[in-house]
Amino acid sequence: MAHIALYRKYRPKTFSEVIGQKVVVESLKYQVSSGKIGHAFLFTGTRGTGKTSCAKIFAKAINCQHNHNGEPCLECDVCKGIENESVYDVTEMDAASNNSVEDIRDILSEVMYLPVMAKYKVYIIDEVHMLSTAAFNALLKTLEEPPAHVVFILATTELHKVPATILSRCQRYDFNKLSIEEIGEALMYIADCEDIQLSLSAAKTIASLADGAMRDATSILDTCLSRGNVITDDTVADVVGISKQEEILHLADCIITKDLAGALQQILLLEQKSVDIKRLCEELITHFRNLLLANLPKSTYQLLNVSEEKFEAIKKQAETTNFVFIQTALTHFTNAFDSIAKGQNPKISLDIAIYNLCNTQIMPVAVQPAVQAAPVQNVQQTPAGQVAAPQEEEKPVPFAQWFDTIDIVGTIDGEKPLYSLLKGSHAYLYKNVVYIEGHEALNDYLRGNKNAAAVVKGAIEKACGKKHNIGGYKNIADKFAPKKTDELAEILSLRNSGVEVTIKD
Repeated sequence: MAHIALYRKYRPKTFSEVIGQKVVVESLKYQVSSGKIGHAFLFTGTRGTGKTSCAKIFAKAINCQHNHNGEPCLECDVCKGIENESVYDVTEMDAASNNSVEDIRDILSEVMYLPVMAKYKVYIIDEVHMLSTAAFNALLKTLEEPPAHVVFILATTELHKVPATILSRCQRYDFNKLSIEEIGEALMYIADCEDIQLSLSAAKTIASLADGAMRDATSILDTCLSRGNVITDDTVADVVGISKQEEILHLADCIITKDLAGALQQILLLEQKSVDIKRLCEELITHFRNLLLANLPKSTYQLLNVSEEKFEAIKKQAETTNFVFIQTALTHFTNAFDSIAKGQNPKISLDIAIYNLCNTQIMPVAVQPAVQAAPVQNVQQTPAGQVAAPQEEEKPVPFAQWFDTIDIVGTIDGEKPLYSLLKGSHAYLYKNVVYIEGHEALNDYLRGNKNAAAVVKGAIEKACGKKHNIGGYKNIADKFAPKKTDELAEILSLRNSGVEVTIKD
């Protein structure tokens, strides 16, 4: 018997089996149970979050001969026919490969005919953003005046590419990324059903790698099964090509203690084991971010989305360094990752980042020089409580917790407009004020909405444990802009000192 991929075998067949999309599921079930069926739907969200699965479940539910509380029965001829694709009243089309106006016209030529077996003709168009402009225009006419027996379900991972004219004629449902806990729990359920010995730590590692997509998680699990039915953290690391926890900890130890030779040797060993350097750089960014979070008061393993054992190891290492060094490390590794993404040599980019870190003047806590008795200005306290190096604050520095601040705003009910405006912005810390650099729409929103400003300040305090005022970066940008060179004065100065200067047209 041919092997069935896990993501296909465990694809949800009813709404109750859908993971993590409660709002969407409840809304669709209500339409089915109430009989108030819309004619056009738009499902949007990242890959592997259940858009197409929900579309097929909805198609079964609205056509099911015995649906119960909005759920398809899976037993009637229509449900079985839609499941095995023998009912031609439900059509699924991939717009990535069928995106021409002719493809849409083929569909539109059929919509006027009544369904044969089902109550509704359902057209599921996946990756709808790939349709050509002419194809969208052809589809628009039918969406404006659809026959009563036709339902369109459009799915997309890139909402911004769908024309506003199409959006305005559809009921929109947003599919969120699944949490590590949701994916991990689902993987443990699959493992139990398939008699797989999957450790909880390995399940969480797979869930983290899947980045919110259940389909990716089950595919990784399937790949790991090529090594046998016992799957541990080491199995996942070997199969996927990521570093093991102890390897990352050792590399971070070398960087913190400024052991350049040891750090470069560790990278070489990882490279020989086929660890992807770009992914290693991403892992280091995650690890140093975790060090930052582990140093926060009352930090927990849930905050870091790791196991309790991993959290204890990370927390122990976090106590050997300070906020300033971690912030510097994050900056260097982020720059290296950006360079790799732009096509630079991955090994060289990462080596340079580590070389710079091992030669920086910022010292880890364990070897921090003693503070002299002479008065020192602006001595700051780190999250872990140690005294960090004096900060002169001669110019604005990147605010390390800004992206955490944005994430916190994104979790607050009713603040989606503010969250959307904050995404892509940057922030700088100067004299206890967080100066925000973003587009003018964000500045106008904050200036005209006192509640929004209060929300941002509250999120900043939650992210870093300290209160800060906020301001617009453009208000202080000119103060720190490079001074313009007076070319004429330089030329005269050179000539007066005996240097022959020739001015070319």
